[in-house]
This record gives sequence, C-alpha cells and structure tokens, in this order.
Amino acid sequence: MAIRRLVLRQAELGPTLGLALAVAVFSLLSPHFFDPQSLTAITTGASEVGIVAVAVSLLMIAGELDLSVGAVYAFIPVLWVILFRYDGLLPIVALAIALAGAALVGLVSGLTTVRFSVPSIIVTLGMFFALEGLNNLLIGGGDLVVSDRDWLLDVFGQRLGSTPFFAALLWLLVITFLGWFLLTRTAYGNWTQAAGGRLGVARAMGVPVGPVKVSLFVLTAVLAGFAGCLQTAYLRSVTAAQGQDLALLAITASVVGGTSIYGGSGSVIGAVLGALLLSVLQVGLIVVGAPGTFYVTFIGVFLVVVVIVNSRLTARWRTGRSA
Repeated sequence: MAIRRLVLRQAELGPTLGLALAVAVFSLLSPHFFDPQSLTAITTGASEVGIVAVAVSLLMIAGELDLSVGAVYAFIPVLWVILFRYDGLLPIVALAIALAGAALVGLVSGLTTVRFSVPSIIVTLGMFFALEGLNNLLIGGGDLVVSDRDWLLDVFGQRLGSTPFFAALLWLLVITFLGWFLLTRTAYGNWTQAAGGRLGVARAMGVPVGPVKVSLFVLTAVLAGFAGCLQTAYLRSVTAAQGQDLALLAITASVVGGTSIYGGSGSVIGAVLGALLLSVLQVGLIVVGAPGTFYVTFIGVFLVVVVIVNSRLTARWRTGRSA
C-alpha cells in the first residue's frame, strides 16, 4: 500500500523508472548505445523537446493545450535567420524581435481562447496552419543555411568542451529549474494549478484565471521559438518542416511525466524526464535497427497507454483519499 501511494504521488517516479529500464534494455541490445554520437543525439533531442515540454506542462496544468508549438518552433528561427542574414541586423537584436513575434503568437492564441471561449485545441490548431503557411511563404519549403560567425550562435550551438554534449543541455537545465521554481515556489504556480482545477472555486478565491492562462500561452510560444533557435544554431540551418511532431512529443513527455490531461496537477521535472525518456527510445530504436518510421507510431500508442494508466491510478488514489 505504501509503495502504491508513493508511485501515485511522485509524478517523477514513473518516467525515472521507465528511463532506467529503457537505458538498461538498449545498452544490453546494442554496444553502440553509449557511443558519443548516441549520447549527442539523446541529449540534444531531449533538450529541444524538454524546453518546450516545460511550458507545455505548465499550460496543461492550467487546463489548456497548444498544438501550434511545432509551427512556432519552425517559424521563429526562420524569422530570426532572415532578420540577421538578409536584413543585416545583429543576431541578438534579430533574436529579440523574433521572440517578440513568438510572444505575439502566444498572446493571440491566449486572448482568443480566454476572451471568446474557443477551445484552445481549435485555436492553436488554426495557428499551426497559419504559421505553417507563413513558413512556406517565407522560404518556399526549402531551407536556410547559416554560415555567419557570431558569439550568440556559438553560445546557442557550441559543444561543451570535449564532451558529447552541446549548449542546449545547459539551457534545458536552467529553464527546468526556473519552471520548477515558478510552479512550486510562487503564488503564480498556485494560480496555475487552480486555473486548471475548478474554475468557479479559483475565481472565488481571487485567482486571475484569464491573465494566468494568457501568460502561459505566451510563455509556451516563446520557449518553442527559443528551442527552435537553439536547434538552428546547433545545425546551422533551418527548414520549414522542422518541429512537425513537436506538439505530439511535448504533450507525450508532459503526460508521461505525470501532468494530468484534465489540468490541475503536474510536474515540470517529470515532463523533462519524459522528454529524456522519449529521446532515449528514439535513439535506442535506431541503434538496435528498428525502422525509422516505427518511432512515431510507437509514441502514439505509448501516449494512449500512459493516459489510460494515469487515469486509472489517479482514480484509485482519489478513491483511497476519500476512503
């Protein structure tokens, strides 16, 4: 009974156990799992998805979803590169403008959802298609190669010494800490959880539900755009097609990490561990020779199974508390 309660209450325990199991299995199946190339692929993939998952988990805790993060992830770095490569702006100035554009995208999504009571899944799906069209208009389905040398590009995309890790991993750690602190140590974090619970009770307690949700849409868009810029600095190129599965991966990472799809509860650290687990699964499947297309299929099934399991465990925990 005590073990079951521990599993139910510690959102981070599930992805931690899953991560340990996945690492053990893949390391046994392939001697190349811990190669530097594999570690680079795992950590860079987890960093980009994890940064977005931090914001997506907060937004889900507040009771909303954002399906446009993949399009933002592609659009903002496209805008950034165009501004500094073709319009002659300094990369840091171009980045500020591009991230302001991301904030505007989040603001539009948030205000539309809150003011007009349109489900966020519909609003952000529409935003996804709108940004995808803009991306194709700007670069015509091709890619932009970044050959410029600038300190900001190095800070975003450089290798950490002689290790197989890159700067995105450090950014993930910083953003994870800030997200954890925001959720667990501030009044804003309490408001976020209340906004995803019973709205009538939250409003009666004076929680500014609307502003909290709008601000989280803004945060989600900004972090999605920032993660896209990190990948661009790492790869030194950007395409309109990047980030197509990002919404699926970020939502899956959040749910695997213990965030409720119904809102009101969740874990930032759990979401990041979920992103790391997904990255380990992706690289591990490739290393052992599984077909490349199998990963997305697996993640779709994995998401459904995790939601079912989490729903059952949550229901049992609530039943146990009421008893």
